Amino acid sequence: KEMLSRRIENFSQNSPPNLWVIDGGDTLLKLAIKLLDEAGVNLDVIAIAKEKLDAKVYRAKGSAKDIIYTKESVFELKPTDKRIQWVQKLRDEAHRFALSYHQNKKRKEDIKNSLLEKKGIGNATIKKLLSYFGTFEAIKNASFEEISVASSEKIAKILKNI
Repeated sequence: KEMLSRRIENFSQNSPPNLWVIDGGDTLLKLAIKLLDEAGVNLDVIAIAKEKLDAKVYRAKGSAKDIIYTKESVFELKPTDKRIQWVQKLRDEAHRFALSYHQNKKRKEDIKNSLLEKKGIGNATIKKLLSYFGTFEAIKNASFEEISVASSEKIAKILKNI
C-alpha cells in the first residue's frame, strides 16, 4: 500500500503512465484501483499473478501459467500467447531493475562499512552511528562534538582525523 501510495503521489510531478502493470494479482489490483480513485487519478490498471496450485506458486520452466486481472475480467492465457509473454517480460524487467538497485545500494554500504573498519571502527559502532545519524553522509558531515555524543571522543577523533 505504501509503495502504491508513494507512486500515486509522484503523479503530481511526473505524469502517470498510460497503463499501470502490477505484480500481485486481484488483491493488489483492487487496492491500486481504490487508491487511484481516492486520489482522483484515471488510469488503466492490470495485474499479473503466478498460478497457484494447492496454495503454492507453480513455476515450472516453460509451462508457467500466469493470470492477468483487469477491473472487469480475468484472463488465463496459454504460456505461448504473446500477450502474456509481453506482460511477463515487463514484470521480469521490473524485478531485475529492483534487484539491481538494492544490490548496488548494499554494495555501496558494504564499501563504506569496510572503509570505516579499516580505520578501526567495528560493526557495532557503525550500526550505532547509523542508528543515531541515519546515513553515512550525515556521519561524514557531523561535527566532532556530535560524534562524541553519539559514540565516543576516540571514535570522533578517528572520523575527524584528529
